[in-house]
Amino acid sequence: MKKLLLAAIVSLCLSNVYGQTHEVSFSYSPLSAYQIEKIVDGKVPGQTKYFVLGAIHVDYYRYLNDWLKIGVNVMYDRAYAEGSVYSYGYGYGYSNSIKGDDYSSSKSMFIVAPQVDFEYLRNPNFKLSSGIAIGYGIERVDNGASYSGEVVTDGIPLHLNLVGFRWGRKSGLTGNLGIGYKGLISLGYFLRF
Repeated sequence: MKKLLLAAIVSLCLSNVYGQTHEVSFSYSPLSAYQIEKIVDGKVPGQTKYFVLGAIHVDYYRYLNDWLKIGVNVMYDRAYAEGSVYSYGYGYGYSNSIKGDDYSSSKSMFIVAPQVDFEYLRNPNFKLSSGIAIGYGIERVDNGASYSGEVVTDGIPLHLNLVGFRWGRKSGLTGNLGIGYKGLISLGYFLRF
């Protein structure tokens, strides 16, 4: 928790020292890391429910000059699954499955990351940018009381923003296409002041 707080303080200090213009955005990524994991892994036998919230982002930026901005990103994502555990038996000429215990599992991810964006197309109503975010994240996995219980891990997540856009002068639509913890695609609303 101390590392998470330190990453947030460093990000805000850097952005307050050098910035001139503020920008806040709220966005949602339906193709978050947990959603991609669900698509790749598929449905586990016996699983009756698998819910992924999707990544929710809050971004704060301050402009250093007309084309470079620094800031901080806060991201949250959650996934939940429930079902029954099956064991399989194989013998000569037959196979069968035996239903075991019911289970529920949830996991959540919280990330705070300093970020830098470079705007390479600067029309007053439309801007294109690319950037990078590297921060500190905590993932909590709770497998329920009947299994291994709760596990908390931390790490250094990375996101490369390949193409980001802002459509509007002081407020409007924002979106990103990138690779990393923010997900593949995100859309949202921004406010510049």
